[in-house]
Amino acid sequence: MDEGGAEMIRAVVFDMDGLMFDTERLCALAWDEAGRQMGIGPAGYMNQKTLGLTLPMARKVWRETFGEGFDFEELDRLTHAFFSRYYAEKGVPVKPGLYELLDYLKGHHYKIAVASSTQEAEVRKYLTEADVLSYFDAVVGGDRLPASKPAPDIYLKACSELGERPESCMALEDSRNGILSASHAGLKAVMIPDQWQPDDEIQALLYAKCGRLDEVIGLLEKEKTG
Repeated sequence: MDEGGAEMIRAVVFDMDGLMFDTERLCALAWDEAGRQMGIGPAGYMNQKTLGLTLPMARKVWRETFGEGFDFEELDRLTHAFFSRYYAEKGVPVKPGLYELLDYLKGHHYKIAVASSTQEAEVRKYLTEADVLSYFDAVVGGDRLPASKPAPDIYLKACSELGERPESCMALEDSRNGILSASHAGLKAVMIPDQWQPDDEIQALLYAKCGRLDEVIGLLEKEKTG
């Protein structure tokens, strides 16, 4: 703790989709295309309805929208085909400021983790393709825990794997469920909005809001100097 008793930030925990990588926008485009091919019409709006949910919870929302017999195998096939074409042509879409922030954190000896609702194998794949996996001291995917965001479990797990108290960790998020999860876990929640802007409820929970990832550097510098 600092002299005033406040918990100093020793670690930073990242969400992934929409925060590090511009995958939320791509997912909406992929589901628009898949929906047209499946005869249900553009389905990109489902991205907003499932932000921050684990796969089982997201599929529950899809069934509620399109019926119990919805063909997830075909949706997955078409979605993966879209992403494969995009990545082959343009690579993983990295959000502005990611590399600068990671270099700063590593250079200043912060611990770094990922807490994503996406399955851990997929998280590690994205991190590897963007050449940033080596920066992270812990990676926690949504399939490792029964409760998804907005439950605090995934952030508590990430803090535990870093060996840090939640109060000494900063969480970087772009979604409502992510901010609720981090806040409920006791981390300092910072929002970098992507597809959704915070309402009054979420705004009240924020430690700060930034326009892009490298703006977090200024927050950390200010926090160190008091």
